[in-house]
Amino acid sequence: MQEHGQTFVFLITLVIFFLVVGLIRNRKITEHFAVLWVAISVGLLVASSLGFPYLFRVAQFLGIPYPPSALFLLVIFGLTLLVIQLFAWISKLNERTRALVQDAALFENRLKQVMSRTTELERKLGAAAQ
Repeated sequence: MQEHGQTFVFLITLVIFFLVVGLIRNRKITEHFAVLWVAISVGLLVASSLGFPYLFRVAQFLGIPYPPSALFLLVIFGLTLLVIQLFAWISKLNERTRALVQDAALFENRLKQVMSRTTELERKLGAAAQ
């Protein structure tokens, strides 16, 4: 029964891998995240195919009596790292957005000044022509 569970987990991770590859091919995932998700999916494939026997050793090393609990601990650790990476990326995007909004406001102000000066010059030229 243990082999059936391992085969099922391997097939699920294989589906995840091909899903990630499909998203990359359709450009639904940017290059920045493509590397991250390919690494995650390859890691899942390797862990599900080769790492299952080592799960018991890892659990024993960590002092966890029930090996699936060690798996959950490792998954929670990995997801925490992923969330930290995503928050760092979001923070960077927020900073870039703030800078772009400030630049747009400066350009809008400069455009208003130019338009005002242009209107003023057109009035002077119109008055001088009459």
